[in-house]
Amino acid sequence: MVKKTAIFFAYTFFFLLALMYFTPKSSVYFFLEEKLKQADVVISSEQLEDKGLTLGIANADLSFKSISSAKIDKATITFFAVYNSLNLNGVTLSSAANAYVPLDIENAKIVYSIFNPLNVKINAVGEFGELTGEFNVVDNALHLKVNPSKEMIKNYQSSLKKLGKTENGEFIYDKTF
Repeated sequence: MVKKTAIFFAYTFFFLLALMYFTPKSSVYFFLEEKLKQADVVISSEQLEDKGLTLGIANADLSFKSISSAKIDKATITFFAVYNSLNLNGVTLSSAANAYVPLDIENAKIVYSIFNPLNVKINAVGEFGELTGEFNVVDNALHLKVNPSKEMIKNYQSSLKKLGKTENGEFIYDKTF
């Protein structure tokens, strides 16, 4: 009985792993890109590379309403059945944002998991400091905590004043869409 159950789970695990490996990740990416175009977000000049269980994206330009917004050096999308993530490395914002925040983001990670299906987790590190947060998909509510860097505190006081401040020095941003 135990042997049959173990064999069943082994075959099921193998089937799910093979399904994830052979999923046409570039087709899923192009579908997501079409959905972003409906919100006037365009990703261009990207180079895609299917890496088995992940999809690598290099040198992507991000535009919002035909305005160049960011340049992304490297991105990795992980498509698992229970855990999906987007890792961004080397993000440089448009020079128009320089009046509000530092332009370079070293690393950003966005995670969606069925273990927490109502929230999308967000983590980022850059010249601005550290950012953690979540987006509630039911309420369309964004909650961010920013632990600002010394440069952010020194040069971008006007941006920090628009955020709420906690007792431990973190800044809070809440927005409902």
